[in-house]
Amino acid sequence: MLALALSLALLPPEAADRAVAEARRALGTPYVLGGRLRSADDGLDCQGLVFFALQAVSGCGWRSWSVMPTTSVTGELGLPVAGAAPVSAARLAEVLPVLEKGDVLWFVDVAENPAEPSVARLDGTPVWVWHVGLYAGDGRFVVGDHFAGKVVEEELVPYVLEHYAGVLVSRMRDGPRPSRCRAHAPMRLVEPAAGAR
Repeated sequence: MLALALSLALLPPEAADRAVAEARRALGTPYVLGGRLRSADDGLDCQGLVFFALQAVSGCGWRSWSVMPTTSVTGELGLPVAGAAPVSAARLAEVLPVLEKGDVLWFVDVAENPAEPSVARLDGTPVWVWHVGLYAGDGRFVVGDHFAGKVVEEELVPYVLEHYAGVLVSRMRDGPRPSRCRAHAPMRLVEPAAGAR
């Protein structure tokens, strides 16, 4: 059962601020499926953006985390937040006050993902993760977005209402906790030539 006591501590504020600042540094970076900034012409996908932001907080490279949401949401990138594990798009505005900067947002839908099991049930119906972003505070989030074709910062509620059945929110206690912190070349943004972005 994906539930969490309300007493769960959050990602320390300075770490959450740093993660969100790192995510914002990537604004405008092209969306590339599987993108992990491995070369000058590589971009980021949704998980790549979250991993990029969290490497600044954890010191762990992107290969430290699972790309399988059912693994990531059960400890690596926090645990589900009570009342938002998941929450429907129609009720998301009601839970905005409990979201914290640095929360990981797992966008869910009833469309089955054959690569892994359902992550939770929403109103009694199984849901699967199809997208992920990082909550930036004030009702906004940062995401490597396949709809926009780049890393963007968006209003959360209208985005979810337009694209997904709901959101499962996970919150990190004491920072991200990969099962193994892998040391390898970090993801790095390549600064475009003047006027290119």
